[in-house]
Amino acid sequence: MDLSYKEKGLIASLGVTLLIFGWYFYGAFSNLSLNPEPPRLGAIIILIVLVIISEGIIQSFVALKNKSSLEDERDKLIESISYRYSYGFLCVCIWFLMMQNLLDTWFDNHLIFTSPYGMFHFLLLFFVLSEVIRFGTQLYYYRKGF
Repeated sequence: MDLSYKEKGLIASLGVTLLIFGWYFYGAFSNLSLNPEPPRLGAIIILIVLVIISEGIIQSFVALKNKSSLEDERDKLIESISYRYSYGFLCVCIWFLMMQNLLDTWFDNHLIFTSPYGMFHFLLLFFVLSEVIRFGTQLYYYRKGF
């Protein structure tokens, strides 16, 4: 299977995102309880810097092996479709958390979603999943075409 420059870059970004944030979320959600400890700001900053450095290294290797082609209308259309799906998913997830918070106050039911630190981790998870959906949609349309 011959992959284009854009597809290789998307696979690299998807892999880095899943590996680094997957590792973080595994640790965060395995220790999540009704009274969790707050996420450390330093850990979040290190996580983001690690993603940026890893992306930069991998994308530079991909760019050295392949010459990037110019972006055309098809690339812009695929990007806009993937952003639409990503945005839709993120909106549904935020509405879910808002309704969960509202139901928690109505029924006096304390769930992990409604603790401040649980809410932080779930919002971060939904942002990362939104990016994964964007990468996956772009890969799908580059393979499938229109």
